[in-house]
Amino acid sequence: MTTTIHAPDMIETAKQLRAEIESYSDEGQRLRRMPDGLARLFREQRIFGMARPVEYGGMGADLITTMRTVEEISIADASAGWCAAIGSGSIGMAGLTGEIAKQIFKPGTALAGVGSPSGRAIPVDGGYRVTGRWAYASGCQNSEWIFLGNIVFDGDKPRTLPSGAPEFRAAIVPTSEIEVIDTWHVFGLRGTGSHDVAVQDLFVPEERTAVVSLDGSGGTGEQPAIPMFTLFGLALAPVALGAARRAIDELLALAQGKTPAFAPSKLREKAVAQHEIARAEGMLQGGRSFLYEAVGELVDCAARRETIDMELRARIKLAVTHAVDCAARAVEIAYRLGGGTANYESSVLQRCLRDVNAVTQHFMVSPSN
Repeated sequence: MTTTIHAPDMIETAKQLRAEIESYSDEGQRLRRMPDGLARLFREQRIFGMARPVEYGGMGADLITTMRTVEEISIADASAGWCAAIGSGSIGMAGLTGEIAKQIFKPGTALAGVGSPSGRAIPVDGGYRVTGRWAYASGCQNSEWIFLGNIVFDGDKPRTLPSGAPEFRAAIVPTSEIEVIDTWHVFGLRGTGSHDVAVQDLFVPEERTAVVSLDGSGGTGEQPAIPMFTLFGLALAPVALGAARRAIDELLALAQGKTPAFAPSKLREKAVAQHEIARAEGMLQGGRSFLYEAVGELVDCAARRETIDMELRARIKLAVTHAVDCAARAVEIAYRLGGGTANYESSVLQRCLRDVNAVTQHFMVSPSN
């Protein structure tokens, strides 16, 4: 029986850590990656790996607990929330189970990775020779291990499965064995360190590879088999929700004392500001409620060991995309109402604007879903 924590535990921990997490924001923006002190905090508090089963060094946090924890962290800093989502283990364990998984996944271990099959894996005695370059390896500089998506090749041709699809195999390698290419010069989510990574003809033992099923998460024990790409979108949407919550709260605080140029009263007293703040709040709450309602259906279905059919998958895709879109529009409202104050780099509103729009660019939450 997989042990799970009580829902309030990790969520409350994230709330209590909010000020400490935020204290690293400027450093993360400057370094363009997660600061070492923040990564250390996430290890100590078991935020990294919180969704992994206890037997694999995790906290056994359920999906909704993990999402809400990431959302709370993202209120403090969206880049930190993004790294927490990637390192939480909520999108699975790259297919690893058994003794090899126990050797790799220790308490607080951070697993980074790129799911897209941008590499080539050549079968050899005892394993595979892997070559490739992968973009958007979030948290790669703060992780101990990284999984890399590959297509298996026999000679010059991709190996195919009985379904006719190419064999998609993840390789899990120590981060010390990869090259990090400094590409993360970006607009938003600057503190995630989502650089490109590369390996050249790297031998990976068979036991540190696994075929990635797009139909299931490769769950362990009684962990439900939710499709990997369904989980991936759910891991990221709370980052946008957290950024929007922070933007609205920042605007409310600003409105108490700000008197717009040539205005006779404070921002809080302007009818148009009250209307727009209410509209932003409604957008955020509506998108958030739909998302968690749909996730509740998904979790209940998985707990009954029922097939996650295409209708439910589509509902999750819709809920994820809608929640991120609502969050982005709410932040835009807050930013505009902030006026010239919001334009300065010292303003949290401009950081929220940059971060939430960076989230919208990810293919798992984009309108193409």
